Amino acid sequence: MFSKFFIDMSYGQIIVVYCAVGLFVLYGTFFALRRVWPHFIIQDVDSDFISGLHAALFTITFLTLGYSLSNVTETVDKYQQDVMVEANELKTLDMLATYYDTPGSMELRQDLRNYALSIVNDEWPQLFTGEGSDKTLELQRNMRADLQQFHPTDGKQLAIYSQMLESVPKIVHARLARILNANTKVSRPFLATNNIGYLGVLIISALMLTQFTWFRFFTLNIQVVAVSFLFAATIVLDNPFSGVDRVSPAPILNIAESSLITF
Repeated sequence: MFSKFFIDMSYGQIIVVYCAVGLFVLYGTFFALRRVWPHFIIQDVDSDFISGLHAALFTITFLTLGYSLSNVTETVDKYQQDVMVEANELKTLDMLATYYDTPGSMELRQDLRNYALSIVNDEWPQLFTGEGSDKTLELQRNMRADLQQFHPTDGKQLAIYSQMLESVPKIVHARLARILNANTKVSRPFLATNNIGYLGVLIISALMLTQFTWFRFFTLNIQVVAVSFLFAATIVLDNPFSGVDRVSPAPILNIAESSLITF
């Protein structure tokens, strides 16, 4: 539910949401405290303790968010590389079918092109749900069935056919891996821990404002904005096959539209 709420939001919109929520919690807590306990002020004897607690909790939250961001960035880069590998396998099979040069190989190339286009047009929009497209799967089966109709008659065709048989399982595996990857996200408890830590920072910040200074006012607001940027970057990248910053199907689309698999 958390990911779906942000799925159609841009990076800037997520920043605005987190800033708004953060400021609401900060000043909502501050004014609620003022209303319930109007004369409450952090005493000097507790000031150092509160500042140290705030610094420690803020540092932990910032570090864990930084780790999350680093993790999802590496994940998106890996998934993009996997898509390029999948595109290269499709390209390799098409080239082998071209070298085979029989009427059956032309049919295989057409089904291969339709399969590549279906990955982009039919399956990609479904990946954010963690599921593949039945139409894409059916086209993959057609492609495999085409290959079973080949009957090599000489050494050249036998060698090419052997390489095609090695290429098809790689294409099947690449699709299954891509669908499984679409379900991979930052651990929900880990992200929840980040949010709870952030909530603790905001509550302590509200307590610190009871000894109001303009310096504290500005620095605590800057803190909210800084953490919002980190949260937004993590959330955007945590949806690798959807959203505004995602793994691109362009390598597969380029293969489908290239002269290698057009006629």
